[in-house]
Amino acid sequence: MNSPSAAHRWTSYRYAGRYGTIMIGATSTQDALNEAGRSLTQGAATVDRLEIWNALTGLYEKVTP
Repeated sequence: MNSPSAAHRWTSYRYAGRYGTIMIGATSTQDALNEAGRSLTQGAATVDRLEIWNALTGLYEKVTP
């Protein structure tokens, strides 16, 4: 999916999970990691697998730690 999925006032993130992409609407990077962690079957969510929607370019980009 290459379009934002979050509701108004939230930031759209996506996380590369073990079984596919997890689409997330969150208020911050930490909030997105917490939400991704709730969907994982094992291990903790890490920022290196998280991307954020950039409205200026219309693309998802890697989150910088």
